[in-house]
Amino acid sequence: MDGKLANIFLADEAGAMDDYPVEAMRSSQITLRDKLGIIISTQYPNDNNVLLTEIDYVKKVLDGFLNDKRYFSLLYEPDTELISGDQWQTNDLIIYQSNPVACDYEYIFEDLLKKRRIAILYESKRENFLCKHCNIRYKSLGTEGFVDIIKVRDCKIVDDPEFWQGKRVWLGLDLSLSDDNTAVAMVTEYEAEKYAKVWGFIPADKVDLKTDKENVPYKQLIDQGVCFDCGDEIVSYTFIEQFILSLPEKYGVEIVQVGYDRWNCISTVQKLEAAAITCVEIKQHSSVLHRPTKMLREAILSKYFHYSENQLLEINFSNARCTEDTNLNKYVNKKKSAGKVDLVVETINALCLLQMDMESGSWGAQVIE
Repeated sequence: MDGKLANIFLADEAGAMDDYPVEAMRSSQITLRDKLGIIISTQYPNDNNVLLTEIDYVKKVLDGFLNDKRYFSLLYEPDTELISGDQWQTNDLIIYQSNPVACDYEYIFEDLLKKRRIAILYESKRENFLCKHCNIRYKSLGTEGFVDIIKVRDCKIVDDPEFWQGKRVWLGLDLSLSDDNTAVAMVTEYEAEKYAKVWGFIPADKVDLKTDKENVPYKQLIDQGVCFDCGDEIVSYTFIEQFILSLPEKYGVEIVQVGYDRWNCISTVQKLEAAAITCVEIKQHSSVLHRPTKMLREAILSKYFHYSENQLLEINFSNARCTEDTNLNKYVNKKKSAGKVDLVVETINALCLLQMDMESGSWGAQVIE
């Protein structure tokens, strides 16, 4: 596409694309004085699509944060307050705001009501209805989904470093393989509600590769500060260790304990313990994880869980799939999930420690099993 010289370009259903095709067309117009490009699309469930950046940019223009008088847009989407919860199931205003043609044509409105009834009954129909007809970005849970991503987003709060000052916190740490994603989750309880701040870590030399392979905008997430690129071909454990050790000074927190999976973590744990941080091994088994998994899901549905705004965490939640063992204990299964779920798993590990502390307040054992 870089070889094309477009006087005018039209990108239809742009939500199915990443940023590259549109940017290639814009680059080809560099010698033109009067440039024209048209982008048309409904919403799409994928997390790495050009529509997300275009909408974000034009909203900044409309809100007066950016000055770009050559950018004209028509955005048809529900008001932010209408997206929360299950309002899409009953509030006709969502249909009208997303489909203005339905205001004048009754038969179109009736057809959309029918599609809505079907989407309420069948989860498999929901993704298409919410994305295509409500312009609400939604990724289908599948048959073993963990929790509705719309419910998760209801728990998002503005990042406030001052909130963490003086808080006792529990950490979840997953080092996984040295060339794969790694995560650190920090949780606390305040006024009977759970709060979380979570970060991801990826190898610096694999940002582009992982962006293409996983269809996740890692460069954007790194700029947002919710993900760090460290090391080279493999992630830097030293960087992660120093990151954990810096949390008390940076956020003013007291680290009560760090919960970890023994796999690939022994050396790091030894260094953390040498710095007087108590570390507890958490067996990655349904018998251990089902209780904090259940607690997290219930806290999300009850809106007792809050997380600092984090698109990467939301992507992980939308990927998460659950498995039941023979005792009907549910846990998030990495292998059966639809993508990376490290940030969700470590949030659960951190909540496991918090849950144990709430129940007993006693920490004799260094292994939870």
